[in-house]
Amino acid sequence: MLSWFSLIREQFTGSFRALRSTRTLTTAGLLLAIQMVLSSYGVIEVTDSLKISLAHLALAPTAMLFGPVVAGMQGALSDILGFMLKPTGPYFPGFTLTALLGGVIYGMALYKTKRTTWQIVAARLVITLFVNILLNSIFLAMLYGPSRWATLPVRALKNFIQLPIDCILLAAVCRIVRRIPAQAAR
Repeated sequence: MLSWFSLIREQFTGSFRALRSTRTLTTAGLLLAIQMVLSSYGVIEVTDSLKISLAHLALAPTAMLFGPVVAGMQGALSDILGFMLKPTGPYFPGFTLTALLGGVIYGMALYKTKRTTWQIVAARLVITLFVNILLNSIFLAMLYGPSRWATLPVRALKNFIQLPIDCILLAAVCRIVRRIPAQAAR
């Protein structure tokens, strides 16, 4: 149990220290820009609250290279900037929280680890179940009323259909990012 705690502490402290590097900030900024483009143009809108997005494909490399703190900040910034550039309803801080949590979860699963396929699947599964289905459904119900709970089965089905596709795409992105030399990431 202590080893898990020390690993998590090391991930967060290492990620926080990475924020001091200009190279980290520049690379994270470029990945944030890619995420913003993907969140604007890499989205298929089924309904106003049911969207298929590829934006997480730019968040995972940040998590792999710089850890949960930097990835969480990028996730939160992408939500805030996305709202400012293309608002699709009222601003709600709960969605910023879920974007932050997505980055932190990717960071905890992918930073300073071997990045096996199972870690990628586990990270995406936790984000799908806890963030996308549970928290986002709660926040949609808070924002638009309890009638939004009626969309939960459709949202869950969409997320479970998208899960294997996301895992395959994330594994491909992780393989590409793994080729980046360690010096370039610092």
